[in-house]
Amino acid sequence: MSTNYTIRTAVPEQDFTALAELLTVVGPQPITPASLFEWEANNPPGQIRRRWVAAAPDGRLVGYGVALHPAHAADGRFQLWVCVHPAHRQQGLGAQLAETVWSFAREQGATLLTSDVREDCPACLRFAEKRGFAIEHHLFESVIDLHTFDERPFAGVIAEVEAGGIRLTSLAAEGDTETARRKLHALNYACVLDDPATQGSFPSFAELNEMWNQASWFVPEGQLLAVDGERYVGLAAVGYYQESNSMYNLMTGVDKAYRGRHIALALKVQSIRFAKAYGADSIRTHNDSQNGPMLAINRKLGYQPRPGEYRLIKRV
Repeated sequence: MSTNYTIRTAVPEQDFTALAELLTVVGPQPITPASLFEWEANNPPGQIRRRWVAAAPDGRLVGYGVALHPAHAADGRFQLWVCVHPAHRQQGLGAQLAETVWSFAREQGATLLTSDVREDCPACLRFAEKRGFAIEHHLFESVIDLHTFDERPFAGVIAEVEAGGIRLTSLAAEGDTETARRKLHALNYACVLDDPATQGSFPSFAELNEMWNQASWFVPEGQLLAVDGERYVGLAAVGYYQESNSMYNLMTGVDKAYRGRHIALALKVQSIRFAKAYGADSIRTHNDSQNGPMLAINRKLGYQPRPGEYRLIKRV
């Protein structure tokens, strides 16, 4: 095992510029220092989080690790993640980082660990499985090129949904009030816990609202809604990422009582319209492999598959 690397706690002001460069190299999307500082600022009471960086002998950051217990997560549940620059793999650094991160989580009383790896990195999966992690979920990533998307085949779906008494709108059009945000939170909560990839918990309104207030990707116009009277029955949450000039459909969901009425498809079409009007180049999303209805909608719309990720779990 190499002893030439220095592993230490990350210092935001000192490390985040170089760390953003490293994460851009190893990840599917560009990362900026601003996005790291944004996540650092989101620290609700009850959250436990520690970051580490690994420096090569010349001082360059070539490795990263994080342990996170979200404030809303069940006791003992931690998210762990490590990465190493491709040029510095197979030298023991990943193992050192993993042990550092795991030791911290163990000291904090971890009983269940989760992580994720890209499906196009078989070596990453082998690394995790060697340390006792197993695949719990497979998430598909898919994308639409907004410059070539043809909306005409779906021209009638919005009119069909609205003819059924459903109003398609947005959080911005609803006034972006606290009442509207609370209703949106409640619908998010119900939809997330009904998703096959659910982890069984969800942020409180105060926690999620603070994240909305701080997040650069959050725009009220991109929180698309299906409303029956005063009841929020469907949502499509779309965020904007300036570094890639892209939109991300974080969540699409419909109240169980309103399914089978093409509301999700109408919201998806609305999300694509919004992304195009915003000037984004593409819109992407993730869906669990077990979520057949949503995957079928994405295929119908022409979302093109990209390498996704495996969600991993390890019980301690």
